[in-house]
Amino acid sequence: MDIAISYFQSKAPNERKVCIAKKPFRFLPGLMKAELFAPSNPWAKDWQSSYLSDLKSRFPTPESLRVYLEGICRERQNPILCCYEKNPAECHRSILAAYIQEKLGITVPEWTPEQLPTL
Repeated sequence: MDIAISYFQSKAPNERKVCIAKKPFRFLPGLMKAELFAPSNPWAKDWQSSYLSDLKSRFPTPESLRVYLEGICRERQNPILCCYEKNPAECHRSILAAYIQEKLGITVPEWTPEQLPTL
């Protein structure tokens, strides 16, 4: 699986973007939404722990996480899991990437402009 993370307003290809935010980004019509990757309470005081608890309860086994990701990959080739925050350190997408790495051994890097095809 070739998966990356980013934010909605990055220069990543829009056709690869998948919403992992609680509310979808209104400026990208037709954006696929991965609802199980959205935080239940993005405004929680300890949002990192809250989000990790969400992931553990939604994906109690590596297989449940793998099946969900495979479903996303069937609909979006090489998906980029996106949210609102530009800085990945201030965002749940980094926690998700680390969780995927831990449970499935799949590295999920932050998308960079260098990943754009050259013409």
